[in-house]
Parts: sequence; structure tokens; C-alpha cells
Amino acid sequence: MSDEIDEKQIIFDDDDGDENFIDLKDAVEVEEIDDDIPMDDDDNDGDVGAAKNNDEIASETMNEDAIEDMSLLTIASHKSSSVFSVASHFDKNSNTLSIITGGGDDKAFMHKMKDNNVSTIPLNHQHTDSVSCVATNESLVSDDLKKTPKYVAVGAYDGTIVLYNPDTGEKITVLDGPTDVEFVAFHKSGTVLLAGSIADATVWMYHLPSSKCLQVFVGHECNGDGGGVTSGAFTPDGKFALTIGMDGTMRIWAPRTGVCRHVFKFHSNDANLEGNEFKGLTCLAVDGGLDGQLAVAGGEDGCAQVVHLQGKKIVATLHHFDAPQGGSSMNIDEGEEAPMVTSVEAVGFASRSVNSNWLATGGSDGKLKVWDLTFNGGQCRQVCEVKDNECGGITRLLWHPLQPIIIASYSDAVVRLWDARNGRLIHTLTGGNSSEENQINDISVEFIDSAAGSSDSIVIVTGNDDGNAKVFGAELGAIMAQAQN
Repeated sequence: MSDEIDEKQIIFDDDDGDENFIDLKDAVEVEEIDDDIPMDDDDNDGDVGAAKNNDEIASETMNEDAIEDMSLLTIASHKSSSVFSVASHFDKNSNTLSIITGGGDDKAFMHKMKDNNVSTIPLNHQHTDSVSCVATNESLVSDDLKKTPKYVAVGAYDGTIVLYNPDTGEKITVLDGPTDVEFVAFHKSGTVLLAGSIADATVWMYHLPSSKCLQVFVGHECNGDGGGVTSGAFTPDGKFALTIGMDGTMRIWAPRTGVCRHVFKFHSNDANLEGNEFKGLTCLAVDGGLDGQLAVAGGEDGCAQVVHLQGKKIVATLHHFDAPQGGSSMNIDEGEEAPMVTSVEAVGFASRSVNSNWLATGGSDGKLKVWDLTFNGGQCRQVCEVKDNECGGITRLLWHPLQPIIIASYSDAVVRLWDARNGRLIHTLTGGNSSEENQINDISVEFIDSAAGSSDSIVIVTGNDDGNAKVFGAELGAIMAQAQN
């Protein structure tokens, strides 16, 4: 690698009055900035829809089958195309919530929510395939913006990664990348980006201020059926990159040299596979354990694999779903066989402020399981499930940073909050259209004033299959108090 980029020596170094917040009860007026896109003939098809008022909700609830829209805001910029990815950032200084969305219409948008107004800025690069992932480094930037510039990164299945200014929406540059872009992830420095491909199984690493590619990591196997790299992240200390793939492996990469330092190969839980066959890994989480060296990957075989990165050891294999003896299918009344739904679709560690030994897995079976790694091999301490399993599968999960609360999104377009201590459902957020045809594909959560105590606010942004992004608000203090009654 060339030594001409001075920042590289810093990037991977081994050492590391009252505020005004968005009122979650306020309605939203919409101001749209969309000069380049002609107005539709139908006035009801605006790019951004305001949150429903109490009269509208009351009218809907008169119908026994109506589902309440509890969102503060509905963003309809993508119209009928699925919203695949969302990212958000709340700026306390300006009291502004920024939301980035990407969808199946090959477009990305940036939305600014401040006080009672919302504006929308189309991110103007002309993609030729779906926008698959969006991210921002705004939570990572320092006060010196010359040292750590602010970026929005947009990745698409056309293989492009586009950087934008998160303040103005102005396009900064387009990065050459892999065949397609499945994920993007920022380094803790905020100046390095990791991107992976599901099509060609490569992982690219960029230095953003110079727009240069630092490394291309090659090692994951591609089976030719879309089986490449599915997720990746930098380790919390910033020293290594970590990726998982449909080849059933987790790989540790050295950013400076591009060398693969270790490969974890996990045996499948599927009895129908031979001993040397592996099922794909679908989701990844890092920063577990007291030392932050635990990582967990969920798989299509219904297991979650927990590893210690520094020790290069498999710590536990958590069986979220145990297939019946004899294979991963079941007999139905007609004597035919139907495949069992077994995939682990979401994983996450509790923070060290909550419990360094806890993690959660969410499955396509609709169950959320809380595990305790204190016990050898891990032990399931709680199973959180909706009555009669009328919820579809879990698509994403996130832990509250200070409370034992898990926020989970489902394929029935509902967000549910669970108490990890007892497995109780403590809050449900519906968006007015709950069905398995309108699943939530992605969520982003802002914990506002969470360091102040139990009365903090939570803002949840969802990306849905019906083309809408929904913004929900929740007051955790009130939710916890109600749950204790």
C-alpha cells in the first residue's frame, strides 16, 4: 500500500443550558424540496405525508378491522417501491432529525425533521438498480470537520457507492466498487468505509477524504446463486474488519495488509446437509462481552454462532430453532413435506451497562430469544413471542443502551418493545398497514437524552415494503411505568 495517505497512519492506530428536543407529540407540517421532479397530477401522492391527526385515527378505529397508525410521520418518497434501507441521526445542537432512505425504485432521499417541519432532498445520482444500503458517519465526526468530514454513503445493486454532504444533500463523489453493494459500514474514525458484495463475494475498503480504495479483501466463496458477502463491520477497537457470507464463514481481515487473519467455519444445524456443507450467515453483531471481543452471526440453519475474535475461538452455538430429528422439514396433513422456517435474521449484544453476558436472536419463526453467555455454551433465559405467533418473522433488533429493552421489527409491519428480564411485551407500534406483504426491511433508532435517566425518548424509523418510511416516537419512562402496573 502507498504511504502517501497520511491519515492512514491514524485510522488504524492501536490507541483510541437545557437542550431542545423534538416533541414526540407534535404533528408535522411538510415542506418539500424537490425542484427536479415534476409534481404528480394526484395531489394525494406527495413525496412526504404528514402524521395522522387524532380525528383521522379515531375515524379509522371505528372500523373493527382498522389498524391504528401510531407513527408521527409517513415518508412516501419511494411511492410503491420497497424501502430497503434507512439510516438516521439526531443533532442535539440544531434539534434536527436526519433520515436517509433507499429503495427499490433505484433512488435515495434525505429528509430533515426540525421542530414541526419536514423537508425532503432527493439524492440525485441516477442509479440503475435498487439502493440496497445507506449509512451516515455523523455520530462519529469530531469537532474538526477537516479531519473528519461528514458523509452520507449510499450503496446500490448497480455497484456504485455515492457520498453526499449530509447537511445539503450535495453529491461529493462516486466510488468505484464491487459488482453490487450489499452493505456499507463506517470505521470508528468516520473516514474509512467498508462495502461488501453479494454477487462477487469481495469486500472493499475506502479512505473517504481521498476517495481511494485502500484494500480489496478476497476470500469468501461465491456459489453463483447470489451467495457472497452478506454483512460486515469493523471491530470496536478499529484494528480489524469482520465479514460473514453465504459460504457459512466469518472472516477477520487486517486492514493495513489485506490479509485474512482467521476463518471461522461453522457446522450446519441442518441434518439434510453433508458434514462439509454449510448454510449461509445472514446477520452480524460485534462489541459483545466485557472486553468487546465477542461477535455473533446468525445463520440460515437456525443457529447463532458466538466467537471471541482475539482468542479466535467459537464460544457458543445457540440453537434458536431446533429442527426435528431427521431433517429440516415437517409432514403436513396431505402427506407432503413443507420446508421449516428456520433462519436467524437478527442478532445483537446487550451493552455492558445492561449486562455484558446477554445477547438476543430474532428468527423468521417470529421468536425473540434472550441468551445468557455466563453458562457454558450459552443458555436461553427468555423466549419473547406474540400470542398465537401472529406476527410473521423478525427482521431487525436493537438493544436500548442503558435499559434491558429490546426493540424488534417484524414482517407484519409492527415494531415491538420487549423487556429482556422477563420476556414481557411492553409496547407495540403499528403503522396502519400491518400485513406480511408490508414487512419492515430495516430500522434505525435514535435514543434521545438517554443518559439523563428513565424518562428518555426513543425515535424509531422503519423502511417498509409498501414504499413508506415511518417515524415513531416512544417515551420509555411512561412505557416502563405502565408495564409495572
